[in-house]
Amino acid sequence: MSHAARMRWISIASIVGFVLVWALISVSGLVRAEFLPSPVQLVRAFSEMLRDGYGGSPMGKHVGMSVMRAVSGFLAAVVLGVPFGIWVGRNEVLSATVAPIIGFLRPIPPIAFVTLFVFYFGIGEASKIGLIFMAAFWYVVLNCADGVRSVPQMLIRAGESMGLNSRQLFFKVIIPAAMPAIMTALRAASSISWTLVVASELLGAQAGLGFIILDSAQYFNISATFVGIVLIGVIGLAWELVLTSVQRRVLHWQGR
Repeated sequence: MSHAARMRWISIASIVGFVLVWALISVSGLVRAEFLPSPVQLVRAFSEMLRDGYGGSPMGKHVGMSVMRAVSGFLAAVVLGVPFGIWVGRNEVLSATVAPIIGFLRPIPPIAFVTLFVFYFGIGEASKIGLIFMAAFWYVVLNCADGVRSVPQMLIRAGESMGLNSRQLFFKVIIPAAMPAIMTALRAASSISWTLVVASELLGAQAGLGFIILDSAQYFNISATFVGIVLIGVIGLAWELVLTSVQRRVLHWQGR
């Protein structure tokens, strides 16, 4: 058995073990059943929600709305944040200008801006996507700027000695050397974007996985709450695996 196959089986065994421990705790009486539904109860609740929907909307709509909000905020952060971060990393004056602003805004939890986003953008999709974008944007900018600044001067001088002009030096030396940091920025931004789905759906959402979690918790429908949480975890894991695959293809030289 190859090393990769062995690692894959270890991951599968880890998931199976987690589910078994969960099942044992739920049936042992250590935690009351209404507080911790068993995996079987969760599957039954999920099947009912697939059949009947939740809150008057089918499950596909809830999943689709959450994915749309997270992906929209993430893509906006990437499209605007990557070039801006590279520019910040290349321009000392711009870096000195934005550093204190980013340093002030980045430690503030995004949820602190929820009320302000409602005031400015209403309770529609703009406020939800904007909240996700704002949180992911700073991570993209900072990581990209750090990646560009950390490019070894030896590589730049080598490119200059080969006769590369500024444009060629930028695209053939600086960007490839900074690509690991840029991919790290994308993975961090994707994780933040998906994590903030629940917070963004505090803004008057009537559909979405965050809406299911918040609404079902108010009515003490713990099974539905767990279904929402598990779906967020599963979709987040799938998103992470896709980005990891992309990173392996883009950074195919790493580890060789």
